[in-house]
Amino acid sequence: MDSRLSAFDLHLHTYHSKDGFQSPYTLFKMMKKKGLRGVAPTEHWRAATLKVIEREGRFIIPACEYKSSDYGEVIGLFVSEHVENRTFAEIAEDVHEQNGLTILPHPMDPLRKHTAIRRGLSEELIIKHIDLIEGINSRCFIQLFNTQAQKLAKRLKKPMTAGSDAHSFLETGHAKTWLQDIESADDIYKELKAGRTQITGYPSFFFWHFPTMFWQRIRRIAYDAW
Repeated sequence: MDSRLSAFDLHLHTYHSKDGFQSPYTLFKMMKKKGLRGVAPTEHWRAATLKVIEREGRFIIPACEYKSSDYGEVIGLFVSEHVENRTFAEIAEDVHEQNGLTILPHPMDPLRKHTAIRRGLSEELIIKHIDLIEGINSRCFIQLFNTQAQKLAKRLKKPMTAGSDAHSFLETGHAKTWLQDIESADDIYKELKAGRTQITGYPSFFFWHFPTMFWQRIRRIAYDAW
């Protein structure tokens, strides 16, 4: 890769999500180890931070993976206020009102309940409300699903991102979004807004789905009991 390019993992989860293992307090250490300039902890339902956190030239980007009431999931990047989980269009509009960016995650994965292909999200709504489409998601363990997502993005002329969708530090960085000439958080925003992205990545080992699903159920039982 060009030395002017920086790698970002724009879809991952920490233990602020019910199925996440990794600690948010180790993200900077993990980024350094994985060769990442930044990550977006896209926690389920509610953003864990509402401002960019920078340390030694690395960035934690405020983000959330929202679950709409009608057409599945949508990611908001650079959110500065909490957004209620309502309809797909309402969530996207709320994100845009605070100058955030919207990403359509794993849109062509039929094995997940809350994806565009399963929920019947129309291309008209994608064109209107989505800024970027996730072309590589490392938890799409069948490569065809990512290939179809890339075809969707090209057909709709949407730029692409890549995210590991990591729920543990072992998965983080398996997919990367590459941006050029990044010196500040404003540069990250401007490059994504302009759609100047490159993507690389590969599927994570499918085995990692099982511990996170088990962990999610354990936490749910404990929460209900409490």
